[in-house]
This record gives sequence, structure tokens and C-alpha cells, in this order.
Amino acid sequence: MIIISTFDDEKKTENKISESARPSNDLRIFNSSITHEIKAPIRAIDGYARIFLEDYSAQIDENGVELIENIRGICNDTLGLINKLLDYTRFAEMEPIKEPVDLKNMIQAVFEELVGSYLQGSSIKLEYESTIPMILTDRFLMKQVITNIISNSLKFTRGKDPGIITAGYRQEDTVSVFYIKDNGVGFDMKFSEKLFGMFQRMHSVDDFEGSGLGLALVKKMIESLGGSVRITGEVGKGACTYFTLAPEDILK
Repeated sequence: MIIISTFDDEKKTENKISESARPSNDLRIFNSSITHEIKAPIRAIDGYARIFLEDYSAQIDENGVELIENIRGICNDTLGLINKLLDYTRFAEMEPIKEPVDLKNMIQAVFEELVGSYLQGSSIKLEYESTIPMILTDRFLMKQVITNIISNSLKFTRGKDPGIITAGYRQEDTVSVFYIKDNGVGFDMKFSEKLFGMFQRMHSVDDFEGSGLGLALVKKMIESLGGSVRITGEVGKGACTYFTLAPEDILK
């Protein structure tokens, strides 16, 4: 009886392990399916549209050309969205590899990489409200976090002159809090929790580009690093994204 019971317990344990591994396997299958079965036909549609424009644009009117260009634009947007979904599932599976990172230098470098494409006649500057400590983190994941947050800030301050993005750090009781805020269009706080869901947007795609996946990715990556994230905002006055890390990952 004891032998049978032990065997059954082992079998149950194996089944539980198998079940826990299933989501990861499903993500890999999902990635493969999207890559090969969805992206290929979208690229084909875009390719046929491009060839049509090259060969027949002189034979159709401006409205016809615009329609074909719209098809190409939709294909491009769809491929971008698929890539974001692939990022989401890929990051969900990543095991962080932590190393010392100068977060202020990373914020500065990301801002300088991105700001040029958002200026469009207005000025956007980056300021610091406090000293930002070194941290122990996964460099790749943290750069994705900072890139997504600053991209949002740049996008939503684009009409401001000047647009101001401010980075800082503070202690709230025993919690170490980092934040990046802007003076952009902001949002209504009653929608704040929805912003971290997939495909959630507070503004029309006609007003601001984007997939609605940026903050969902930020949440996923910060949680994988052992922290948490929240966002506050006010219509017409900007938004602020806060994230925390474990106390042992703050290098004084």
C-alpha cells in the first residue's frame, strides 16, 4: 500500500509539473504560429500592393493610389502589433540576469536616442529632480522598460513647447520608488488601471500612434524584476509612471 501511495504521489507531482510547464509551451507555440502563419501572408499582401503601385500607379487616379497606400500602411501597423505581441510573450519567459546598472545614464542615453524623432518644431528636455542610485537589474529588460516609458512621455508632450520630462527617485517609507513624469496631455485617473492591460488606449490612434501594449510590457518586465508599477495623471497636465525594485537591488 505504501509503495502504491508513493508512486501515486510521484505521478501527481509529475502531472503538476507538466501542467505548470504548459503555459510556457503554449507561448512558444503561439510565437511560432504568429511568426510563420500570420506575418508571412501580411508581408505578401504588402508586397503585392507595392508591386501594384510600381506597375500601375500611372493608370489609376489619386484616390486609387491612396487606397493602395492605405493597405500598405495597415500591413505595416499589423506587423508592428504582431512584433509587440511577440515581445510580450518573449519577455514573459525571460529569466532576469542581474548586474550593476547606472540607471541615470541609461535614462539619459535612451532619451537622446529617441528625442530627435519627436521634436517636430517643439522643444523637449529631460530634467532630474534627485540623485538616481545605481541598481542591480537585468540591463536588457530595464532598457526596454525605460524605452517604453520615455517613448510615451515623448509622444504625449510632442505638442508642448517646451515639453518637459522629469526623472527622479525617492523613498516612501521602506519602498524605493523611481519615476518618470511629463507635462503632456495626461489622462483621466478613472482609467488608470486599464492602462496596464493589453491594447488599452486613452487617446485616438488618429491623435497618437501606438499599439496599446507599451505599459503592459512595462508591467510584465518590472514584475519579472521583482518590482511593481503604477501611473498617475491629470488631463492637460501630464502623467507620471512610478516603479519599484526590491530593496536589495538598490545600490547605495
